[in-house]
Amino acid sequence: MLGKLGDWRIPMGPYTPPQLAVASIGAFVLIKTASWWAPVVGPVPVVAWGIGIWAARHSRIAGRSPAAALADALSLAGSPKRGRIRGRAVRSMRPSVMTGGFGIQEADDVPPPAPDDAIATGPAAPRTTPQPTPAPPAKRRPAPASRPPGQQARPEVRGPARPGPAMTPLQQMLAAAAARSDTASTTSSGEDRP
Repeated sequence: MLGKLGDWRIPMGPYTPPQLAVASIGAFVLIKTASWWAPVVGPVPVVAWGIGIWAARHSRIAGRSPAAALADALSLAGSPKRGRIRGRAVRSMRPSVMTGGFGIQEADDVPPPAPDDAIATGPAAPRTTPQPTPAPPAKRRPAPASRPPGQQARPEVRGPARPGPAMTPLQQMLAAAAARSDTASTTSSGEDRP
């Protein structure tokens, strides 16, 4: 804020830096172009200049003074397009050709997951890749003969079931709680009976 120059108090002051900028730049422009506007519009530009000085007193751009907003805009315009990392401009990486391939495995070739006990107890043993064993030739079953009415077909029995994925600790806790509640409900229902 500027309100005094030496002992002289500036009329209608104090003034903020944006007001001083509008006043000085406006006065310079009005003096240099007076021969153009004075005969045509009269004192209208001088009145507009005074309103501009008054409006610049409390002017804010996004909550900041116009000088700070202008400095930020100039800083943004001068910054690199992709930004900076540790003070250096970020440049796009050169493209590189990637070569390679991929293979597809059948589900039978994947080793089974480790049992739950081995995961929960401690460090895992080193994993070895099992050697594939030749599968016995599949036996074809004869087509089923027609059944008499009312006789149900027996379900086909297949080989042993594969173990599912290992349970997480949360799943283990929930399973243990469910088992305890089942045993508690069976013992309490057994005690109620005569």
